[in-house]
Amino acid sequence: MRYFSTQRPLGPGCFPKVQGNEVMEIENYDRKTFREEIGREAWGSIVYRHPLAEIDAAIYELTPEKFVTKCNKM
Repeated sequence: MRYFSTQRPLGPGCFPKVQGNEVMEIENYDRKTFREEIGREAWGSIVYRHPLAEIDAAIYELTPEKFVTKCNKM
């Protein structure tokens, strides 16, 4: 599950370390970047093997990825 850091770049102490939920990937952007997946700017993203508890995401101000679907108007 991917989460976006909208308040700061990801570094030590900026994301939860949850036993049994491995961090798969961390990516910091060169600058705050608009991400369509959340509809706002973010400093970076982090991917966990499993979704975080809502309280853990909230404490670290992480925004979960929302799945964007595109449809064409006819």
